[in-house]
Amino acid sequence: MILFAGLFCFALASHLHAQSINNRNWKAYIADPVNDTLVLHIHSDSSFVTNSKGEVMIRTNCTIAGDTLTLSDYGTGEHDCPDPGKYKIDMKDKSFTLTPVNDPCEGRAQALNGIKWTEVLK
Repeated sequence: MILFAGLFCFALASHLHAQSINNRNWKAYIADPVNDTLVLHIHSDSSFVTNSKGEVMIRTNCTIAGDTLTLSDYGTGEHDCPDPGKYKIDMKDKSFTLTPVNDPCEGRAQALNGIKWTEVLK
């Protein structure tokens, strides 16, 4: 019984680790006011968003805890929002959507809500 419980916990931990959005790149089309395909580069030390030309649009601190993503932008970009926003991550295969939990930046919350982000394969 103890062996079964240990194997189950190991399998669950492996599955959760495999489902992480961290240290990957994700793309999605964002409508007005952006009207472009953006790539979200999520990394432990620095995260950022690039447009279809590869130009950095937003630099952000991303923190992932369980199924919650917290974003806090920094810099002087047109779409930056320094106030932290929290989102629920709904992962499915090689894509995910975000649902705002709490984000004081209305524009960011509207732009990210329900958008399907697909993994950029290398």
